[in-house]
Amino acid sequence: MKKYFIPFLVILLSACSLGMNNSPKQVVSSFLDKYKNQDSTILSQLEDTINNEYSNDDYRQRYKTLMTNQYKNLEYEIKDETIEDDNAVVEAQITVYDYASAIRNANDYLNSNPDEFKIANPTIDMEDADDETTKDTEEDTLTNDNNTSDYDQDKFIDYKLSQMENVSDKTTYTIEFTLTKIDGKWQMDSLSNADIEKIHGIYNQG
Repeated sequence: MKKYFIPFLVILLSACSLGMNNSPKQVVSSFLDKYKNQDSTILSQLEDTINNEYSNDDYRQRYKTLMTNQYKNLEYEIKDETIEDDNAVVEAQITVYDYASAIRNANDYLNSNPDEFKIANPTIDMEDADDETTKDTEEDTLTNDNNTSDYDQDKFIDYKLSQMENVSDKTTYTIEFTLTKIDGKWQMDSLSNADIEKIHGIYNQG
């Protein structure tokens, strides 16, 4: 059965804004501190992403609260730094709320209990319906009984956000940040989608 995921934000700071630090480790620390300190650039990008993804004001506020809570409680430790010419790798361990498990459990619940999220079929007056309409409706009903393509998205998003709001457990990820020295300044390379998901606690390791 198909799985459904809430769209999640992808936030990247401009590498140029991190270039004033003296070492690769300092660049990475500055980057992560912007999340911990809820830097205005981070929050502005969060707002833009949420506004693009959600039309419901309640969902927007709830998701924003989840992410700002994630940021301010993010913990990290720089484990290693390797420098070779104008390239560097900084290994960091980050500890974040394990939202990924809540998302995974919510999707599993949807797959196991699709009827709880199904959109009710409209009532048809059989006296007014012609044979062709009746035939089409019966075929649609049979099709919809075997998939979740017509699930109630709002109901499922509400359920998934509720599961995330109940998360208290944390998980630890390892990220290898790569950096390049440009014009004498260390600049962080773009992160992979997986690393961005790790920072937000939504990376599925399985």
